[in-house]
Amino acid sequence: MSERNGPELVVLSRDKAERYEPQGVEICISITEPTSPPAKLSPRFAAVLRLEFSDIISASGIGSEVLFAAEHARQVLEFLTQWPEVDRVVVHCLAGVSRSPGMALGICDVRGWATSALERRYPFWNSHVRSLLALAASQAVPPAESREPRAD
Repeated sequence: MSERNGPELVVLSRDKAERYEPQGVEICISITEPTSPPAKLSPRFAAVLRLEFSDIISASGIGSEVLFAAEHARQVLEFLTQWPEVDRVVVHCLAGVSRSPGMALGICDVRGWATSALERRYPFWNSHVRSLLALAASQAVPPAESREPRAD
């Protein structure tokens, strides 16, 4: 994915993520089911954002399911902002075929990076995760210090 100026995105299953060893400055977005224990990840990650939500695209009414929400999206955007100079962003979920590719595609949308290769490789990406992440980025208010002063 060398056509973009930014970190490489790596999408993994939980099993592969638990065996993965970062080689450079890498951060991880770890996605688990709300009822699952946290993934056992390498201490070599510079930082890990742990999120718990279900692999669904709309509220189902089942008590244990958690829909990816605006608060999750905000956490992802803040996490990425805190780590602008990394070599890789690793994103994992249980199988590595729906939530994590949806997250990776949402990150590409937010950053203006090409998505066609990811879309082909992961055709079952979670559309709700992707669209809500992009929506949250479009509605985000920049930090006070980066806003232009108002001329009243």
